Amino acid sequence: MTKPTTQGSERFGSETIELRHRTLSIESVSVDEDEIEYPDGGIKAYTVLFGAFLGFTVNFGLINSVGAVQSYLNNHQLQNVSSSISSLIFSIFLCISYVAGIFSGVLFDEFGSRIPMATGTVLLFLGLFLTGECESVAAFVLVFGVIAGTSLGFLMSPLGGVVSHYFMKKRARAFAIATLGGSVGGVVFPLILNKLYTTVGFKWTMRILAFICSGLLVVSFTLSKERLRPESPFADKQLPYGKKLKLVLKNVYFMSKRSIDFKALKDPKFLFCTLGGAFTEVSLVCSLTYYASFIIYIGYTETQGNTMLTIVNAVGVIGRFIPGVIADKIGPFNVMIVMSAGIALSDLALWLGYATTSKSLASLYTFATIYGFFSSSALSLTPACCAAVSPTKDFGKRYATLSFVIGVLFLGGLTAGGAIIGKQSVASYQYFVAYTGTLAAIACAIWITARIHITGWKFLARA
Repeated sequence: MTKPTTQGSERFGSETIELRHRTLSIESVSVDEDEIEYPDGGIKAYTVLFGAFLGFTVNFGLINSVGAVQSYLNNHQLQNVSSSISSLIFSIFLCISYVAGIFSGVLFDEFGSRIPMATGTVLLFLGLFLTGECESVAAFVLVFGVIAGTSLGFLMSPLGGVVSHYFMKKRARAFAIATLGGSVGGVVFPLILNKLYTTVGFKWTMRILAFICSGLLVVSFTLSKERLRPESPFADKQLPYGKKLKLVLKNVYFMSKRSIDFKALKDPKFLFCTLGGAFTEVSLVCSLTYYASFIIYIGYTETQGNTMLTIVNAVGVIGRFIPGVIADKIGPFNVMIVMSAGIALSDLALWLGYATTSKSLASLYTFATIYGFFSSSALSLTPACCAAVSPTKDFGKRYATLSFVIGVLFLGGLTAGGAIIGKQSVASYQYFVAYTGTLAAIACAIWITARIHITGWKFLARA
């Protein structure tokens, strides 16, 4: 039996649009959220999971590979530009890629995965293809930073949302498998970029990358479909197409006004989850963005710098999966505490204490291997932590809120990191590593605080 829906309305110009509070629909049968049964397996669920995996291969794969783009530009098109200026390209790229998740989260909650994923695919192709034509910081900011960054934001929420529709008990493991694509992309994309830079040049490298990413996203679009569909008053097939489109656009306008659930931040569990995720991801993205440049600065080749990024992400395949499996047993927050502590110790002990002083390949390989394991879990466990403290029907909105906070901190955090490096010196890189390690240490303290709000002081409790 369908639960009655309450009616409401809002004015737009001279017309009134009827809006209804949503109930979730599984194959057109409405149920309350507490009555929903999750497959947690089966052909359909794992097909969707594979589609999300391919999508995250592009989404997080590009984020994990941004250092390979930064290091190339730093030594070619922008070699005479200070890191404090060129960092704007990547801070804006990362900021917008997360902030745009606000809008895509609402679109996903209201209309499903198709609209945001199609929009993201088209924008990413344009952004990457046109990046090859850029020569100045302003051009890179507009094309790579804004257009490509927006595309990733449109993809992020639906890719995470479809997974949450099919998995509950195995949700942390499912997120770990889906975001494992980020490590795969982080391994493959630097290798592709490194090879193409020397054979076809930067312009055609970005064009080829655009076609590769678009192909993967088309397959992801085909496979990734939500299971819990909200009832929509605009699905009436009897309405003329023009009227339906007009109503949908007006509804999107109203949804955009409530796209960020700031009220959810009054919940201390979600607040500290958001802050913990933000500080963790800012720390690791700063490190991944400038690690290759550090390697090149101390005398190694671009190939060796990009190879180190590949090692970080290759080890991350294990680092994403194993913590995800453990998180299903002891809880994602418990695992995140350990991983964020590992990130901080890797930065401060292995990079700052070992690599910046010895400058040996052994020190660089050691850091890349150990850091790759700990850092890779952050991108996979953050959505699992968010889902653990969020109602399923509001996951898209809450994940968009979390993405907004992370994006804002990216803008300031990565720009600050570039300013610390400045014109580059061993001392400036040491200050930079101390900065990223401190961010990770703060994140660890926040994750501990979040866990206390969930379980109290019960040391062995699942959280």
